[in-house]
Amino acid sequence: MLRNGGKKNDDPMKQKKDLLVMWLLLLTASGFSQKTDMVLIPDGNFVPFIKGQTTSIKVQSFWMDENPVTNAEFIAFVIANPQWKPENVKSIFADKDYLSHWKDTIVNSNTISGEKFPVVNVSWFAANDYCKSVGKRLPTMYEWEYAGASLPEGSNDNKILNELITRWYSRQNTGLSNVGSIYRNQFGVWDMYGQIWEWVYDFNSISSNEDSRNKEEIPEGFFCGSAALNASDASDYVTFIRYAFRSSLKGEYTVRKLGFRCAKNVESED
Repeated sequence: MLRNGGKKNDDPMKQKKDLLVMWLLLLTASGFSQKTDMVLIPDGNFVPFIKGQTTSIKVQSFWMDENPVTNAEFIAFVIANPQWKPENVKSIFADKDYLSHWKDTIVNSNTISGEKFPVVNVSWFAANDYCKSVGKRLPTMYEWEYAGASLPEGSNDNKILNELITRWYSRQNTGLSNVGSIYRNQFGVWDMYGQIWEWVYDFNSISSNEDSRNKEEIPEGFFCGSAALNASDASDYVTFIRYAFRSSLKGEYTVRKLGFRCAKNVESED
């Protein structure tokens, strides 16, 4: 029996394909809406590595993602927000290297090699928008530094953390691996070092003249101990490198080993 004005029903193979596409979209939306595991970072004090800063700063307790955001999580975000597809994003929000390790077919098929690797080549604007979309935010610089100062789980020797960071800084050409595979600190946060650099909300707050910044220029004399590169204390060296890297960034920049994780205020937690 013919319906729809005597027209035959759609081809069965096409119907199956349409159902498959709908199923994939529902699966993606469901996975994207799931809450990434977060760790409660208790309040505490630390002395930031900034010129003239000698007193400790109080950091209020906050939630932080246990792991950096992965390729799979960011693919779901891009599918749900197509303005962040590489071919759609405006140059003021991301430079030409944005998601350059992806191909367009990856986004369309929702598959990628290394889906559990941390996503990289993302701009500050993209990272910030992602965190907002899941009801979170980027951690502040002080929050990140405070959480990142926590020693590896089971360790009480600060030298172990400094050696881990220094070793990673010296071999930046190594590939990525699944999140949650490098080390876990005493707060329960994974891989704050050893895989990627990470965006913070106020990354440009350490620059005395953010308008003069470019990828090659680092403000001189801004950091605590201008001779930090010659410092005998390894913690001074590794912190200087991290602060110097942030000061070289602009919001639209994307870098091969630069990703992010999200944070959340304690009072906004359901």
